[in-house]
Amino acid sequence: MLALLPLLLPAAPQDAPTSERVQAALDGGVAWLLEHQREDGGWGSHHSARPIEVYCSPPGSHQAFRVGTTGLVLSALMEAPVERTPELEGAITRGFAHLLEGHDVKRQSGIEHYNVWAFGYALQALGERLADAPDAPDAVALRAAAVHLVEKLGRYQSVDGGWGYLSLWGYETYQPAATSMSFTTATILIGLDRARCVGVEVPRAMVDKAVASIQFCRTPKGYYTYGPLWSKSPASGINEPAGAACRTPACQEAVELWGTDLGDEDHVRGLRALLITQARFQELGLRRPIPHESWYGISGYFYLYGHAYAGYQWERLGPGQRARYAGPLAQKVLLTRQPDGSFWDYPLYSYHKPYGTAYALIALTRAYEGLSAGDRGG
Repeated sequence: MLALLPLLLPAAPQDAPTSERVQAALDGGVAWLLEHQREDGGWGSHHSARPIEVYCSPPGSHQAFRVGTTGLVLSALMEAPVERTPELEGAITRGFAHLLEGHDVKRQSGIEHYNVWAFGYALQALGERLADAPDAPDAVALRAAAVHLVEKLGRYQSVDGGWGYLSLWGYETYQPAATSMSFTTATILIGLDRARCVGVEVPRAMVDKAVASIQFCRTPKGYYTYGPLWSKSPASGINEPAGAACRTPACQEAVELWGTDLGDEDHVRGLRALLITQARFQELGLRRPIPHESWYGISGYFYLYGHAYAGYQWERLGPGQRARYAGPLAQKVLLTRQPDGSFWDYPLYSYHKPYGTAYALIALTRAYEGLSAGDRGG
């Protein structure tokens, strides 16, 4: 009974989010990122004040974390609805110089494949930069880096069609033989879409296998298992609606970008699970330092990831549904806001505040649009 006590307690009351409150959070998050950009132009580091951290070996895995974090931050900064100051533009320019120098991350070992996260987020940022500034002085170099990352992703695509970040079953092969993860595959497919949109050639066979691996993970309830291997036990906690709520929006967004029409019913079901019906379980996983220790195998690092991709899915709703879900999206993200202006959901070396703030900005940018439209009566 004591173990269930947190579920019986009411959630802490919050003020209803307003466009002004969300704008202040956006401004504060951008300011924090600008203040904490490293001298080399990137974000995040291996430094930690904690005695226990997730499995991440130097140097390769930490290089992957830094590149992935930097790509994610750049995507967030480029679209945030804040004043485009010279300081912000300079930070973005330095960030892309850092990506150009460090994007070609090597796999740390046959076990650790964190570099695929770096490739996915760097590719997304590169594609978005080329779309926004096709004639920028570094456009040729950015395009060449994107082409190279597409080729690298082909090398690291798992035999089951997707991408995963760990091989924990003893199969240390050149082409990863262990299972992929549905949400990692989704993240990379979204990055590949951004590259495709600016004319970078993306092999259709590679995409089709990846999309099929996500579709294989779809359950009859419309949620997605952790990966193909986990599809053998679809009723396990992490594959239940509560355990899947934070990865479902990313999986939906990825397959839709590559040609699968899911429809409004799926969009609403995914957002409603994350923001309303299963929201309390997501909150209970926040900041727990051990992965998957919360109910339904939820980890704290699911949280802001899920809400960022919920922001992308929110854009697919009709006007009425957008108005309904903008407030809950903002409210759940603001739960993780810190007094210094940053956001975080899980302690991870010194990457958690930059990546958490980037995810939060992606979600809040869209929530702000919805709340502002409501203010205007639109």
